[in-house]
Amino acid sequence: GSLLCSVMDFYPVQVQLRWFRGQQELLGHVVATVVVLNGDWTHQLLVLLETPLPRQGVTSTFQVEHIILEHPM
Repeated sequence: GSLLCSVMDFYPVQVQLRWFRGQQELLGHVVATVVVLNGDWTHQLLVLLETPLPRQGVTSTFQVEHIILEHPM
């Protein structure tokens, strides 16, 4: 299975993106596009997690950390 997350219209370009299954960070099988400049100083990025589908009741989450955010989203 695959999960896709898109991060759109962020500035500045420095951003940290992480996938989690439950509380465990997933480090393998993560594929990201290059950061794309939108032409208005903002950027976008797609991040794909290729992984077996989780068991029922187990959640996968995507976390974004960026300087303009007070807390990770």
